[in-house]
Amino acid sequence: MVTKAQTFAAYTSWDALVGGPTNRIDFLGPPGTTNAWYQPELNSITFPAAILHRPFYDPTWPTAVNFGGLGVVAGHELTHGFDDQGVQWDGTGILSGWMDDTSKSSFGKMADCVVQEYNNFCPLNKTVYGTAACVDGAQTQGENIADNGGIHAAYRAYRNFINLYGPDPQLPDDLLQEFTADQLFFLAFSQVWCQRPYPSSVIERQILVDPHSPSQYRVWGTIQNFPAFKDAFHCPSSAYAPDKHCDVWVSDIDSSYGEPVVKNELNIKSNNQITTSDINKFNAYKQAVAFYEVRHQ
Repeated sequence: MVTKAQTFAAYTSWDALVGGPTNRIDFLGPPGTTNAWYQPELNSITFPAAILHRPFYDPTWPTAVNFGGLGVVAGHELTHGFDDQGVQWDGTGILSGWMDDTSKSSFGKMADCVVQEYNNFCPLNKTVYGTAACVDGAQTQGENIADNGGIHAAYRAYRNFINLYGPDPQLPDDLLQEFTADQLFFLAFSQVWCQRPYPSSVIERQILVDPHSPSQYRVWGTIQNFPAFKDAFHCPSSAYAPDKHCDVWVSDIDSSYGEPVVKNELNIKSNNQITTSDINKFNAYKQAVAFYEVRHQ
């Protein structure tokens, strides 16, 4: 039995070394884990069964709520492939410097903005805790970049979906009917991080050792960098949508490269990535949707 196990382990290691085919049924973790993760050496994202439930996802929920919950989680893990650690690995899981000097410089400026921004989030009293009162922006930059990039990706996917299939009907609730679909997207995103207040000792330890920012700053830091939140709630120049913020994986439009077909697709809800007039994109998307619907029947 031991010999068979050793042989199996050897074959598994050999497949990884020579770039063997991806094992789609090896989830690298128990299905009951309420988490998701990205592994750069495999260029792999894992979503255990437990996270495919409330408060992240429910098949009866409106599209905006599901994209704001599980959609942002998916976008977060996808963006880990392009955070401060992920950019060091290529698409085949090889530790490789694939970015050119210009890209490295631009990425460094973006990451530094995020580091400095989160350094200013201080959940504890500075008089009592000193430097340990504030989030360590350098230590948490990978997760912060993933949070910011993740909500961008999820919002774009959500806008594409409702552009193809139309918006969901209003919820049968007097209070929730007061919110637009875009507002529900952000409410669902923030609800995932709702928790009871932690004692100061727990927050202090998290700041010292955890690569994640405290939950409230995972929400605040993300929405203040995403102009679509400002547009949804009509709160320009507020504490939640400051004019000065970090652009994470969103570049300014450079006219020297020509005029893009779609402008500000992340910020203006009337401009979507895919429209029914884009015949090739529309047909490709519909074919992909039909393929996966058949696969999961």
